[in-house]
Amino acid sequence: MGVLEIIAEQRLGMTALKSHPKLRLAFEKAEEATRRPKISPDEKARIASIVELCFEYDRESDPDEKMNILRTLDEISANEPLELPTQDIQEWETQLKAKDSSYAKADDDTKSATSLFLKKYFSLRARAGLETQAALAKASGLKRSYVATIETGEHFPQQKTLQKLAKAFGVDVTELFP
Repeated sequence: MGVLEIIAEQRLGMTALKSHPKLRLAFEKAEEATRRPKISPDEKARIASIVELCFEYDRESDPDEKMNILRTLDEISANEPLELPTQDIQEWETQLKAKDSSYAKADDDTKSATSLFLKKYFSLRARAGLETQAALAKASGLKRSYVATIETGEHFPQQKTLQKLAKAFGVDVTELFP
């Protein structure tokens, strides 16, 4: 048993190792690589990453993050080139919506909520007499480019930004929502 396997057993635990059988084999191969007279800088970095991820797994409390760490360990330890996607984000999203109706509904709900927010936003902006993005940016303390991002619907503002907008409009933050 090599050092990497010992670290993996101690930090990942036997349950995780049993559920990812390729990891143990990959650790053995990495261990063999360390015994070679010459080891490449890339191989050293890969092995160091494996060790770091084992310790990170042990420190992590979130089960989803633990699964992400195990997936990353699988990828790094396999040491195989990753296939890059051939589709762009729009194609991927279209496929996902076709496969998963709950994703399609969530996306529609988000677009609908954003549309309602923007109607209320523009109404309050007009009522406040802020005719330009620059005027709103100055009144709210936001950058004009960020105001533009909000107004195009590309980004939904966080609570702190909503508070700044409400202050600039002279209303309570709850009035920004329909």
